[in-house]
Amino acid sequence: MKFIKTTLLTILIYTLCGIPFLNANSIDPGIRRITLSQGERQYGSVVFKNEEDTDLQILIRPYAYNPQNDEISEDKKDIFIKADTDTINVKAKSSFNIKYEIYPLDNLEEGSYFNILALTPLSGNEEIQINSSIAQLIILDIVSPQNQIKGVTTDKYTTSIEVVRKGIPFILPSKLKYTITNNSNYLITPQGRIDIFNEKNTYKSIYVYLNEEKQKLYPKESLEEEISLSKWHISDIFLNRIVKGEVYNGIDGVPKSVEIEMDNYLLELSFLVIAIILSLIFVKSFYKDLTKRKN
Repeated sequence: MKFIKTTLLTILIYTLCGIPFLNANSIDPGIRRITLSQGERQYGSVVFKNEEDTDLQILIRPYAYNPQNDEISEDKKDIFIKADTDTINVKAKSSFNIKYEIYPLDNLEEGSYFNILALTPLSGNEEIQINSSIAQLIILDIVSPQNQIKGVTTDKYTTSIEVVRKGIPFILPSKLKYTITNNSNYLITPQGRIDIFNEKNTYKSIYVYLNEEKQKLYPKESLEEEISLSKWHISDIFLNRIVKGEVYNGIDGVPKSVEIEMDNYLLELSFLVIAIILSLIFVKSFYKDLTKRKN
C-alpha cells in the first residue's frame, strides 16, 4: 500500500506539472476546482485520451489527498467523489469523457477539501499497472448556503510588515519582511502590492509585488518574504517613509490593507553631527595641548 501511495503521489505531481510519462496518455483538465454549498451535489468530469495503438481498459479509483503532508488514503469518510463506473474501455487513438459525482457530507465544515481520481491501465490479466497511472486533482470548496451565489469568500488571513533593517541612506539598503498567514479553512493564493513613499510624496512611489511565485497557502500556513530597498531619495533623511500594502487572498477579489511607518534619520543625523562636533573639539584640544608641550 505504501508503494502504491508513493507512486500515486509521483503520478499526481507529474500530472500537475505537465511532465510526460513514457506513454503519451493524457487527461484534461489536470485540476478541477468546484464550489458547493453544504449538502449540495454536482457532477464533474475528466477526459482521458488514449494515444496508444491498442485499446485500453482503465481502472477508475478515487483517493483522499492531503496536500500539506502529501498523504494519499482510501479512507471513505474523506472521499467525496464517486465515478459512474469502476472501469472503462478506451479505443486506440481516442478519448473518453469520464463523469463522476461530487457528494460531500451534509455536515462538512466550510473550507477546501482535496481528492484525486486515479486512472490506471489494466493489463490483459487485469493486473494494475500503477506506473502507467495518471490522476486528476479535485479541489472542493464548501461554502454556506447563504454564500452560494457569492462563492468562496474569507477575510480570515492576516498580513504584517516589519522593518528588519532600517538601512543607511545611499550606503546600506533598507530591509523589510512581510508575513501572510492563512487563518481560514480554504486554499488561498495571496497576492498584492506594497507601495513605499514619504509622507509628503516628494518622489514617485516604489512598488513591490507580493508572492510573485503565486505560492499557495493551505490552512494555517504562512508565507514570509524579505524585501530589499536600495533606492534612496535625499528627502528620506528628513521625512518618514510610509509602507502601505494591499493584499488579496486570490479567491474573492476583496483586498485587506496594512500600513507601517519608517522613521526618518534626523535622530541619527543629530548624533552624527554631535559626534563630529565633539571629535573636532577633541582634535582641536589635543592639537592645542600638543603645541603647548612643544613650546
